[in-house]
Amino acid sequence: MTSTRSNVGRPPPARRSARGRAVACVLAWLLPAMAPAAEVMPYQAVVALGGPTEAERAAAFGEALKVAAVRASGRSDAAIAPRVVAAAADPASYVQQYSTTTDRMLKVGFDPRAMEQLLQQAGLPRWPSERPVVTVMLFTPAVAAGARAVTDADRVTERLEVERAAQLRGVPIAWPTEALDPAAARARLAGEPAGLLGLGGDGSSYEWVFAHAGRTLRVQGGIGQAVGAAADALAARYAPASTSAVTTVRLRIGGVADVRDYAALTEYLEGLSLVRSVGVREFERDSVQFDLGVRGDAELLRRIFALDGRLTPAAQAPGGAAGIVDFVWQSS
Repeated sequence: MTSTRSNVGRPPPARRSARGRAVACVLAWLLPAMAPAAEVMPYQAVVALGGPTEAERAAAFGEALKVAAVRASGRSDAAIAPRVVAAAADPASYVQQYSTTTDRMLKVGFDPRAMEQLLQQAGLPRWPSERPVVTVMLFTPAVAAGARAVTDADRVTERLEVERAAQLRGVPIAWPTEALDPAAARARLAGEPAGLLGLGGDGSSYEWVFAHAGRTLRVQGGIGQAVGAAADALAARYAPASTSAVTTVRLRIGGVADVRDYAALTEYLEGLSLVRSVGVREFERDSVQFDLGVRGDAELLRRIFALDGRLTPAAQAPGGAAGIVDFVWQSS
């Protein structure tokens, strides 16, 4: 029994957008709820349209292609890769759909297969669309003595700046739903799957701490610098060089009690963006052995599994078979 399919062209599930006319075009891809992982549409980009001329419109499409290359690869320098620059000069063949907004923003969806081929030619990795949601805890800079108090409008402006920077880099974010003070935010940071804490400084520079997978990164600078550093750290973990090729990973998955578990498990595996084919080798009691065609390797697959916890590493490999990565299916 073998199932083979491609994930490249299938769009991810729709997500509910944040409310508000001012940010709707930028935030449509964000999850408003707290969740450990979200699925990003890497081959989409939102950029300013600029002026009304044909040349300005063409330039906006080219800029959108560069943004999509950064979002899909996780590499901030993808926009200046020679192959990407050449494609951005004539992006028409990559465009799949586009729309404009009343505030002159251009939203472009690029053909996933064409973009993936472009990244391959440019020697860039692929960042799977399943990505950790980064909880952002941002505290407005202290106001100088005698100056006006910080207003809600100030907070909205800063949040919008964070969200725009995250959108450009393909990082899904969420905001705490409850009020926090800096001490509570520091304590919470250690418990978040991924978190970014910013403590205000002089109004343009913050002290930032990014935490994920047991590691912390400290950055001093503006909002764009912090979001960029977080994106670089995530891409280093989830967009390794191994994503340039498709390899076969053999694994045995336990906890498959009945046909419903089997159907849910195969649907889950086939839905992962880095999985390109699913081959079933054998059944044994409550376990199934698979050969997965993966854009990446076994370690990246393990990291992606860990994002949502549907597959957890087995305490001990059943039968001790060499070369088999073993997990347990956590049925809902």
